[in-house]
Order: sequence, then C-alpha cells, then structure tokens
Amino acid sequence: MEKRKLSAIAREKASEDMIEIAGRLKGMRHIVTAQMVEDNRILILTFYKISDIAKGKEGAAFRTFLSHEDYITQDLRVEKVKWLTASFSMMNEFNVYESTWDKEKNCFVRKELIFIRSNEEQELISTFFKEYTRQEDGTVPWDAVHRFQEKVKAIRLAAKHKKETDLIDAVMDPVKQEPEEFRSWAFDSAMSFSRYLIYQEIEKGVAQCECTHCGKIGRVNRKDIRLRNNEKGICPFCGSKVTIKAKGKLPYRITDERWVAYVDPTKEGFIWRYFHVYREIHKYPEQTIRHKRVSQGIKEYARQFYSFPDGKPKCDPYEYAVFKQSGKTRWCHDEGKIACAECILYPGNLPQAWEHTPMKYSALETLSKNMPTISLVYERGIQRFLEFPELEWICKMGLNQLAKGIINATYHGATGKINMKGGTIYKILGLNKVNTKILQSIDGNYDELRLLQVAQTIGLQLKPDQLREYYETFECNTDLLKQANRKVSLHKLVKYIGKESERYPLGDSFGCGNYACMRYREREDPRVERKRNMARDWLEYLDWCKALKYDLDNLFIYMPTNFKKVHDRTAKEYQALQNKRAAAERKRQETLARKRMEQTQKAIEEIFKKNEGTDAFSIKGKGLILMVPKNGDEIKAEGEALHHCVGGYVSRVASGETNIFFVRKAEAPGESYFTLEYRDNRVIQCRGLHNCDMPPDVKAFVKVFEKKMQDSVQGHSKVRKHRKAG
Repeated sequence: MEKRKLSAIAREKASEDMIEIAGRLKGMRHIVTAQMVEDNRILILTFYKISDIAKGKEGAAFRTFLSHEDYITQDLRVEKVKWLTASFSMMNEFNVYESTWDKEKNCFVRKELIFIRSNEEQELISTFFKEYTRQEDGTVPWDAVHRFQEKVKAIRLAAKHKKETDLIDAVMDPVKQEPEEFRSWAFDSAMSFSRYLIYQEIEKGVAQCECTHCGKIGRVNRKDIRLRNNEKGICPFCGSKVTIKAKGKLPYRITDERWVAYVDPTKEGFIWRYFHVYREIHKYPEQTIRHKRVSQGIKEYARQFYSFPDGKPKCDPYEYAVFKQSGKTRWCHDEGKIACAECILYPGNLPQAWEHTPMKYSALETLSKNMPTISLVYERGIQRFLEFPELEWICKMGLNQLAKGIINATYHGATGKINMKGGTIYKILGLNKVNTKILQSIDGNYDELRLLQVAQTIGLQLKPDQLREYYETFECNTDLLKQANRKVSLHKLVKYIGKESERYPLGDSFGCGNYACMRYREREDPRVERKRNMARDWLEYLDWCKALKYDLDNLFIYMPTNFKKVHDRTAKEYQALQNKRAAAERKRQETLARKRMEQTQKAIEEIFKKNEGTDAFSIKGKGLILMVPKNGDEIKAEGEALHHCVGGYVSRVASGETNIFFVRKAEAPGESYFTLEYRDNRVIQCRGLHNCDMPPDVKAFVKVFEKKMQDSVQGHSKVRKHRKAG
C-alpha cells in the first residue's frame, strides 16, 4: 500500500444520522463506516468514537485501509500523519467484543462494542472477507477480519524473520561438516573416562565381569584383580582404565556427558564449535530399543566466530536453538540458552586452525593432549594467553593442572600464587630448580604449588611421591608440614591415615546413585576420598584431645588403631565436656546479669526517685512505667511473651555490653508490653509483640527516659570535673 496516496484520501465526518443514532447506542463504543476505493481494491473502515460524537465532535478516531494482502491504520486524532500496524485485537483502547457473564446461561457471552452504520456496509465488509468467513461466525464479520489480520501478521513476521535468518544462513553456509576423525576422538578419547567394568560374584572368589568398552564378558579370579564398587581399575580383557561397578549397586542408567570443541579455520580467524557428547550405560539392556548395554551420540549446539582486529579477539556467537517464537529449531544469534563453555578441546587440527592468528603459539593443543578427558573453559584461554604469553611455557612443561587453574581463574590467595610478571619460570612459580622439577613430575595444581612454596620456605625438601600422597590425604594443609605441629614424620602420618582409611565411610555424597549421575565431572577414586575424610576427622580428633587434656605425646592416643571407633567415642566425651562448660558459662552469665541488673536498679532509683508501692517510675502521667528485670529468666520470659529475640541478650547484659528494661502499662505492671535496649547513653531499640514498632505514647515515654538518662550522665560529668578542679 502507498501511504502517501492513502493519506490524501479525504477524511469523512460523522453524518447527521450517525449523530442522532449515537445517543441510542448504549453499551457501544464505536460506529464504523465502510467504503471501497482504488477500483474496489482497498476497503476503508472508518471508526468514530461514540463518546466523542456525543460531545459534538464530528471527526473520526481512526481509519483502517485493507487490501486482500495487507492492512494499515491511520490515527486521525492527530493532525500529523501517524500510521499504526497493530491488528484490531492489539490496539490500545479499542475492542471489537467484550465478554460478560450471563447469569441465566451461567457462562460468558460476547457483547458487540462496534455498530456498523448500515446493512449495506455490513454486507460490503462480509463480501470483502468472504474467504475468511466460517459458518459459525453469524452475520457479524469481525471474526473473519480477525482471521485475515492474523494471517497478514504471520506473513509479516515470516518476512521479518527471513531477513534475519538469511544473514545467519550466509554466515553458516561456508561451515563444513566436522571430520570423522573428530567424532571418533570424541567417543574414544574425550569420553574414555566413561568405561566401566561391571562385576557380579558367581561363586566364592570368582566373579563374572563385563567391560562396557570392549564388550567382552568373562570369569576372573578375585585374587588376580581388585574388585571394589566405584574404584578405579584395569579391564582384564582389553587393558583400558575403567571404573569398577558392582552389578547389584548399578543404577538403572549411568549417564555421562561432556561438551567437546572443534576449531575450524576461517579467513578472518577461526570458528569455535561446541558439540554435546553423551554415553549411557544401561543396567537392563534388554529393556532398551536396540538391546545394547551402551548407547551414545554427538550433536553440535554452538558456534563462536572469532576474528582479531588490531590483535584483539572479537567474537560473534551463535547457538542451535528455537528461533524466537517461530517454534523452529535452527542456528540463531546466541541468547545464552546453552551452557557449554567448559569443554574438552580437540587437539588434532589446532596448529593449522589458528596458524594465522595470535593463538599460534598458545600451546593449548599440548594442554588438550595431556588432559584428554578434563573439561575446562578453553575459550577463556584465548584472553588468558594474550594477557600472559608465558602460559605457553607452563603448557609445554607439562604443568597441565596449573594451566587449567590459570585458564579457569580458580586460584586465590589461599593456594599457590603465580607471579605473572616473573620473567623466568622459577620466578613465576616462586620455586627453585629442584622443586620446579618435582612440580613437573607430579603435574601439580595450585594447592600442590602452595605446599612446595611453604616447604621451600621452611627448608623442608619433599619428594614427588611424598608430595602426592600428602596432598591426596591432607589437601593443602600447610600447618602439618612444620615439624612443631606433628609428633611423627610425614611419611608415618600419611602411612597411618592410608592404612586406617581402607574401610572408612565415604559419606552421603558418595552414594551409588548420586555418584553415578555426576554427569559432568570425572569420578574420583573412593580410596582418595576415604583418606581425605579420615584426615579431616583425625585433625578434628586432635582438637578434641587437646580440649580433654589427653596426652598426645602418647602415640597410642595420637594415632590410635581402629580410629573410627576411637573417634566416635572421643566425640561423645568432647560433647559432654562442651555441655558441662556451656552449663557453667550459663550459670556464670546468670550471676553476672543478676548483679548488673541490681546495680542498674539502684542507679535508676537514684535518677528517677522510686515511686511508692512499685519497683518503677512514671513519666508525665503517660500511664507507663519502666521496670528493671531481676534476672536472666525474666529477660527470657519477656522474649517468649512478646515473640522477639531479647531472650538471647542475657550474655550481653552480663558482660555490661547493653542494658535491658521493660516498658509496662501502669495498670498492668506484670504483663509484657514493650522491651527497651539502652546502650552507649542512647536508646538502641524498643520493640513490642512480634517486633512491632512503638505507638505515639510509648515513643513519648522513651524520649523522656532517654533525655533524663543523658541529663543524669552530663550532671555526673560536671560534678567529676568540679572535683578535679577543686
């Protein structure tokens, strides 16, 4: 439609018959007229607001131009030409129908809000929208008009979407199918942690085992292979690393998932492509569609197009998701629907993929090769490498865990620190040559770096195996490295924990079902978890022994046999001691609180002059009195009565930190009303039932109380100054 031609069409005014009829159209909101223009190609519907006609206004509110392909509305309430594209159902302050409740029919009924001026005009509208009319519509054509406008809206939206999708398709068309080598790597290497040896004892000392990797099933002698649920082991058939699973404890389905990334080169830089890989291990393969123990798949969900203008990374992200409200799944601009940043990076083509980019010497392919099953935020490594080029050294030295920490930015002050401006690898790590080689040999992380840094500072030389075993047991506990904090050597201590922890509980987090469904994290060997659990409990046990004044120089107490039993017994003894101390502390606080409240009572009586017959005072006839609690029990009772927390203030009163007073009604001094806290020569708070605020009379009472207390303090200060001067 040509808007200029349409706007040039003369604007109609309300006719006399319309003005006459407007007063009789109760409940109606608009009168509409219809006419054909442009050789009967365009229908004009002109809408007059009945309330405006009643006020003597002859101009129309708006008019809508409708062809068989499109529609547009002109707002006639303004002098300047203004166009509206909304349908009738979406226009502000305009409705074709109104739903009302019919009591007789017991349902909602539609009430028409628009009056068509004549039968001829109604027939004209109906004929124009004949193809959109249905039998159930009746004589009124508005349902047909609504269907027409909805169709036009859909066509408009499709055209708008096409403009956007055509641009996206132009970006995506050059992207080729990922190579088969990448898909094979994803299943065989990236998902190599997802291999299980399922065993079931069929007779004493003999178990039937099934490997989910090679698919072989056979009998094995349990003397030849250690079979413990969830522990790491080696498949006796194919020699691959596996997680051992007892068939009886196997969940219905084990699901392992990872995000893997493939880098494609482009003229401007490269494409970072994210694929979701999954593998499922079924307990009952006969219940699956393909009757297989293992099922797996891979699918691409995100693409990041990188370029490097001025050497700085620029990213244009896309995701495979539902496009807006279309219901179609396709490539779209990234809206953050897919969380795939933590991934495993395919190293096969990396040198070629970013040969002509600043990432050429990043050595991330080396890191990926050395950590084939470990997920990290590799994409963040782009910025990390540009900020810290020495990251290349760390990757090529085999310090993979350290590189992971740098890329993921998980390090903090509690663990080892990296000096990124060190210049040399020794200054960067804060280690000498010997300790640097030790860190290399065990592929140490930030915690192990911290242990080496502390050991170097105190002159303790750790061996690689010693460092690894210590970390697996005590994590980043640097205190035990110092000789003064332990009774035996590190070797004996670690050996003791290792032996005693063989059958130590794992805790709820290691339950078979929960542990098997840790989809995005590689499972830790239970033996390590047992050692760490016991080490934490052993350190706690030492604190208890100190509190109980046990002789820790006695190694039978320091490192007891059957530790779990001794730990639980000592826990009960320590709890009994704590209960005894708590009871003594409560008694002491009660005594102190009572003494301080007695002193407060005397001071209050001095200031306000004790009223006859009461243990309180009154202020300006407000009908309120102030009372000093006699002991801690009264304070606790006050808190219970008013449902607030003053009951926990007994210790503060005992220490002289604060003062508590009761505000009561003079007519009912025994009933709790408001509780006042006074500290640092001012009222801190005054609360009533359920911590409610003060009414005006209580506010006035508290204000006078505070002033009298402050005046009293100032008076005492003047007396003291006068005495000193004298």
